[in-house]
Amino acid sequence: MGVGYAPRVTTPENWLLCARLRALAARLAEGADPTEADRLWAEAERSIAAAGADEDADIALPVWERSQVALEELIATWDAGAGHLPAWDRAVLKRALKAFRKRLKLARLDDESSASRNPLSRGESSSITGIKPPEQYDREIWDMLIAQGKLREAGYDLLELATT
Repeated sequence: MGVGYAPRVTTPENWLLCARLRALAARLAEGADPTEADRLWAEAERSIAAAGADEDADIALPVWERSQVALEELIATWDAGAGHLPAWDRAVLKRALKAFRKRLKLARLDDESSASRNPLSRGESSSITGIKPPEQYDREIWDMLIAQGKLREAGYDLLELATT
């Protein structure tokens, strides 16, 4: 999906643990030297602790054991939809979808109350179905919501609810 969005304003609670672990696995697969590998595993441990996933053995054990194979199996499970995403990721996705719906609702209300509409007419519903997603969330979050079937691409960098 080669659609580009404006640069994001990253805050600590707007990132996905599964994306960070996926990036770690990719860098390890490239053949990082032992010093770099130690730094990457330490970064993964910090991410797991920050996400509160250190109590979830399925997520924490591959990192604590520094098992690249187990980490890749965990990621494959997520990609196949066979395993639940970490609770952190589910919460971030829920907040992002809520922000998207709110922004879409505001765009529709703004369109319906436009000065160009005749106030004496019986009113007309907005025809807006897609918007640019809120910039405070990374592209990977929108891609994940598209993959889950909650959003879909509408073209021109726009996304729309999949249920519309």
